[in-house]
Amino acid sequence: MPLPGIVLADDVDPVPLAAFGLGMGGLDTRRPGPLRVAAGRCTTPGGIVVQCLGVGVKLTFPSGRELLLAPDGVLHLRDGAVGGPFRTGVELRLGDATRLRIKLSQAQRRQVREVVVVHGERQLRLWRRGRPVRESVRSNFWGGPRVCCCGDGGELYRAIAIGPLIALDRVLVPVTREQDAPTERLVVLTEPLTRALGELPRVHRSRDPDLQPAVAAVAATSRRATTIFPAGAGLRRADHKNLRWLLRGGYELELALHGPRAPRLALFAGRAMRPMVEWTLGMGGAAFLTNPRREPGASRWRGNGVTLAPIAPELQERRTLRERQLALAIIRRVRQR
Repeated sequence: MPLPGIVLADDVDPVPLAAFGLGMGGLDTRRPGPLRVAAGRCTTPGGIVVQCLGVGVKLTFPSGRELLLAPDGVLHLRDGAVGGPFRTGVELRLGDATRLRIKLSQAQRRQVREVVVVHGERQLRLWRRGRPVRESVRSNFWGGPRVCCCGDGGELYRAIAIGPLIALDRVLVPVTREQDAPTERLVVLTEPLTRALGELPRVHRSRDPDLQPAVAAVAATSRRATTIFPAGAGLRRADHKNLRWLLRGGYELELALHGPRAPRLALFAGRAMRPMVEWTLGMGGAAFLTNPRREPGASRWRGNGVTLAPIAPELQERRTLRERQLALAIIRRVRQR
C-alpha cells in the first residue's frame, strides 16, 4: 500500500516531530531526563548524545543510529549514506524538541565555527572557534536550513512551512530504507483551520436567504471538525490529476497552487465543484466563506475572512533562503505521484 503523501496533525506549538508520521526520532521514551551539558558534548532529554569532534559533530541516538555532520556540511550515516551538503551549517531538530545549531565556514581553517544546543529557554554553546566550551548564550538567531531527525534518528527531512502546511523533503535515509521512506510529505496542521472554521458563522450573521444555508452548513461542519480532520490520519487521493484527498464524513480537501492568493486549501462537501470554505496560506492567511451567488462578476468569497492563528513560527518559509519556491517544488512532486 503506498505511503500517504499528506497527513493531518492537531498539535500546537511546539509541533513535535512525531506529528509528521515518520517515527519518534530514535529516542529513549521510557524516562525522559534533563538536558546534561559539558564542554563539547551534551545528552538531550531523550537520550541523544552529541559530541563535537575534530571530524565534525556526531550524534548517537538511543536506537543505535549514528549521524555525523562533517566540516564540509555533508551528513553521513555509518552504512555509507550521505546527504546535503549544508555548507554554511544546519539546525538539526530532534524528536525531544531539542535543536542543535551548527554553523560552518568553508573559508576558514576551523570549519566548524559554532555549535549551540537549544532546549526550551536554555541555549548553551558547546563549540566555538575550534575548541570545546560550555557557555550560556543569551540569544542565538538561526537563519539557515532546518532539518528534522525522524525515523530511528537517521531519516532526515528538511521542513518548510507555509502557514499551517508543512512541506517535508527527504535529505538522508539509511540504505535499507531508501525504498520505504517517503521522498516528500505534506503535513496539515489542522488546529488553525478548524478554529477559523468555527469563527466563520459568527462573522456572517446576514439574513440574506442565499447566504444562510451556506453559513448553516459551515456551522454543522465545524461541530464535526474532530471527526472530519482526525489527528494522525494519512489521506487517500480522491483525484490523481489534482491535489485532492478524501476526508471522513464524505468531505474532500484540495490544495490549489494557482489562482487568487495561492496556495490555498479548500474544503468540499463530497464531489461538489465549489468549495464550502477556502483557507489562504502564508503571511496573512485567512479562512473565507465561498460566495453562494453565482452571477457574473460576483466575488469569489463572501465578506471578510477570519485570520488564521499563527503556528509553527520557526518553520515558516524565509525569503532569504527562497524556501517558498522549495516548498512549492515539494508540493508539485507530491502531485506527480
